[in-house]
Amino acid sequence: MFRLLILAVVLAYPLSAAEVHGQAIPDRPEGLRFAPSRFDPPAPAGLRFELGNGLPVYVVPDRTLPLVDVVLALPVGDRNEGPGEDGLASMTAAMARRGGAGELGPEELDDEIDALGARLQGSSSWARTVLALDTGSEALDRGLELLASILFEPRFDEQRLAQAKDNLRVSLLAEGDDPRTVLDREWSRLVHGPASPRSRRLTEASLAAFRRDALTRFHRRHWRPEGAVIAVSGDVDGEALVARLDELFGSWEALDGTASEGAEGSAEPPSPDAAKRRTRPEIAAAFPGWWLVDRQGTQASLALGHRGAVFSSWDHRDRWGLMLLAEILDGPGAVSRLRSRLQLEEGLTYRVLTWFDLDVVPAETVRGQSPVPNGGEFRIFLETAPESVGVAASVVLEELGRLRRGDVADAEIATARASLLARLPLLFDRAEVIAGRYAEDELLGRPHEYWSLYRQRLARISHRGFEIGSLPADNPSIHKDLGDPQERDP
Repeated sequence: MFRLLILAVVLAYPLSAAEVHGQAIPDRPEGLRFAPSRFDPPAPAGLRFELGNGLPVYVVPDRTLPLVDVVLALPVGDRNEGPGEDGLASMTAAMARRGGAGELGPEELDDEIDALGARLQGSSSWARTVLALDTGSEALDRGLELLASILFEPRFDEQRLAQAKDNLRVSLLAEGDDPRTVLDREWSRLVHGPASPRSRRLTEASLAAFRRDALTRFHRRHWRPEGAVIAVSGDVDGEALVARLDELFGSWEALDGTASEGAEGSAEPPSPDAAKRRTRPEIAAAFPGWWLVDRQGTQASLALGHRGAVFSSWDHRDRWGLMLLAEILDGPGAVSRLRSRLQLEEGLTYRVLTWFDLDVVPAETVRGQSPVPNGGEFRIFLETAPESVGVAASVVLEELGRLRRGDVADAEIATARASLLARLPLLFDRAEVIAGRYAEDELLGRPHEYWSLYRQRLARISHRGFEIGSLPADNPSIHKDLGDPQERDP
């Protein structure tokens, strides 16, 4: 049988063929030449629908498998938490799924989702809350009903809530034993300021505040249709699906934006100061310098950077320049100065990762709430042996200094640009990714044209196009030990 298979292959591709697609077969594989391929993102036209209340829905059919992915996203997250509400956004999202919904208690909801062979999850982050349903197409209708029930009628079961709090309490006890957790905690406090929503961490007081009435109030106050979006992909008929979604979600209306519904139905208008804190947290002072957490161990972690850049437009020229600059510094593609030096050349680090948030503050905001200026960050994170921290840090500062001085070759820019363009198809490689990408555009206020102009905008950035003054200075000279935060000098 094995010989027959080999013979079939040989007959199918005879070696005597002189040309393939008009090209003579070379003697060696590296001699092959292919016409350049050009990828254009799929057009969003025909993918977007609107429900009766204006809620946008993006649908990308894919009949390959009898599976459907549904994601409902809300522009709600940690940034919406007021004083004393640390972690409440994430707990509300998690308990909306785990605590039962509508007529179903927690165990009944679990059993029904399991019987469908589906997954239904809730999660929240800095500025986004997501309810995600993965199900077979034959169970889609009932899955959507359960999704709607969780969205509109979460029960926030007391017993399940107590279990979740107990699990978090165990995690809190172990938090100080994880160096990465300690580093992240101190980094956020130093970069964004101790009063910033990004610096908030769960405490025993936070857990005590996770009461059912608190979750109910947060849900009623913030889980609203303004700014929400639905993305669906898989084995669906677009028009029939949208009609069903309209039955379930098309009458979803916002509550009075000036009132907060109490546990017993009483309306409690928040104070103007409280409303302001929820929508536009003030920017706290940062604590620049070198800071050290001294602890025993065989591995050291280091973070270096500053707050992220903020732009008024997705098409800002400097934003595209910084994308290329970040790729050159430490991109996941073919070029990475930090990875090349720290790992390949000098063998100093186990791992190096770089984040550079390039936030956009849109002219028109959702519900009067825009991203917090300087809310993102530029961070270089690395892990190394304790005795190598100084050398590794000096290498990072040296590379940052080179970029600040404009030491960037045209070939490096071309390679970085090619790497970014090579990854563009991966941003649209599956139906669920396409639906999610365009739905995310709607959530962030990013125009769909951003993707059709992606190649053109990158191509216009030359060596002179870089704006590199926002990188950290290469001469930080302050070294302090992390003690009582109240004893620190900015």
